Amino acid sequence: MLKARRQERGYSLIELVIAVGLLGLIMSYIASTFTLQYQTYSVVDQVSETQNNTLAVAALIERDIRNAGYMVPTAAAACGADSTSDADTLYLSDASAILPIDQLPTNLRSDVMSADVQGSPSNAGSIWTMGVDDIVLDGNATYDTDGNGTNDSDFQVGAGVIVIDIDDTGRGIACGVISSVDIASNTLIFDLTTTTLTGAMGVPGSLRLIPANVYQVVTPGGAAQPEIQRNSQTLARDTEDLQVAWFFDDDDDGVVDTLEYRASALNIATAGGSVAIAPVPDTTFDTSTVDGELLREIRFNIVTRTRSDDPRNPSNAGTGQATENRATNIPGTDGRRRRIYSATVRLRNTS
Repeated sequence: MLKARRQERGYSLIELVIAVGLLGLIMSYIASTFTLQYQTYSVVDQVSETQNNTLAVAALIERDIRNAGYMVPTAAAACGADSTSDADTLYLSDASAILPIDQLPTNLRSDVMSADVQGSPSNAGSIWTMGVDDIVLDGNATYDTDGNGTNDSDFQVGAGVIVIDIDDTGRGIACGVISSVDIASNTLIFDLTTTTLTGAMGVPGSLRLIPANVYQVVTPGGAAQPEIQRNSQTLARDTEDLQVAWFFDDDDDGVVDTLEYRASALNIATAGGSVAIAPVPDTTFDTSTVDGELLREIRFNIVTRTRSDDPRNPSNAGTGQATENRATNIPGTDGRRRRIYSATVRLRNTS
């Protein structure tokens, strides 16, 4: 009887403590492994999202650069606002606003598509109002500006406009964002806060307006989440910077002379006249002194980041990135991952 009772005895307290301790160690290991795997998955997922967004935006910009200059004055193919302390703004003539050459009426296939300024332009500060001969360039409206379901204009609110003197491209170019399209009076209102033509803008003369796609990095409502927009429509959030470089063929020999923001061939006076020497790169892009007839390539750089900090290193300062002529790095005061995409694209319609 005594032997049987001993066999029925349960676990001792020491055995239970050891078992619970081992179970705790196993569960702790499993939990830490799961947490690490989840954090790794989160980082990979965000980096993949960032890279996919960057590639999608870059593909759209590359397409618009290649198509810029289609059926419009060559010097008005592209325009931009350059900054050494903030994101650049890029304007590219809107090829989608003009029918493909084989669909254009025969009498328009040799024309330059632009809106002729009518009357004297007026302005209130940087806001300009210009009447034009027509807001439909090719007889086929592309955009619905009044929301009635019928296209009525080749210009659109929130998109860009490029202004040029077609008889004097040496005056440079101007560009801004359209705030109003009046289809009844063929009038456009736009903001030229960043660039302007040299000389008087008040005399229409040979001024032309060209519809454009505008790319810019903004922080809506002052939010801490920057985004890149095309024609005031969000393309991708967490895009910190857009920087642009411009490449010119100053001697018009078909070869880009230097990698530069803007260059002018220097003419040195001599006893026998003048001698042209190599162009000197400038650190800024000044649209008031640019002759766009010589523009051949555009390089753009996009800096993007993940939507949140790396959970494995949440307090690790991110590495700020600066490209082109930006004077200072974008502050990296977080644990986010960042990516840079850079591409140089030839403007096939101006080359």
